Amino acid sequence: MKDKSILEMYLEDMKEIKPLEESELDTLKKALLSGDNSAKNRIIEGHMMYATELIQPFVGCGQEITDLISESHLALTMAVAEYKSGDLKAQIRTAVEKRLNEIIDEETKVKNASNMLAERLNDLMEASRILAQEYGREASVEELSDRLMVPKDEVEELLKISLNAMDPEKNI
Repeated sequence: MKDKSILEMYLEDMKEIKPLEESELDTLKKALLSGDNSAKNRIIEGHMMYATELIQPFVGCGQEITDLISESHLALTMAVAEYKSGDLKAQIRTAVEKRLNEIIDEETKVKNASNMLAERLNDLMEASRILAQEYGREASVEELSDRLMVPKDEVEELLKISLNAMDPEKNI
């Protein structure tokens, strides 16, 4: 719900920007190609609403709406800066959709890596608990490595991570 209200407020603000007329766009594209920065800025400004509308299918995909808006505008800016010829609007759409898909993929990869690390830490803690019961003492790195069937350096790294997680002083 919070995302919707932010988007609605933003879209309301965007109504203040004068839309681009097709004839104005043609003139601006020619000026852009000759290096006119004010033309570039007006084209970007004139397409901000369009870039924002393109985020709709991505709302609710795990990204904050403000991040989606920012990324869509960054992609818009890059598409306009790279424009050489052809259908500018289609190029903007492609750039925005590509960028939004990239950030969602990046977020998914981070979450997957985080989940995998949590699983590895849980496996280590469980193996450590079981070996402590079996041996009546804390297990060595070698014993944990054998039990988990992972290299010793990975066990050592996991132990460091788990110790850092338990000691808030080290996380400052």
